[in-house]
Amino acid sequence: MVGTTKTSGWALFWFLSGFTVLVTAVIGGGFLSLVVGAVMLILSVVLFKAARKKEEVCD
Repeated sequence: MVGTTKTSGWALFWFLSGFTVLVTAVIGGGFLSLVVGAVMLILSVVLFKAARKKEEVCD
């Protein structure tokens, strides 16, 4: 079975949430918002890599 997994859905969620937090930091969230946003984006990268391994097509 080939397709997207729950992991890629969570990765997309963390990716979009990370950018939302970073925009909040620019508006006035402060240093903590920058750190949290960066951590969320890093988490999304890790999840995207894990999802990619699960979703690879075997030829």
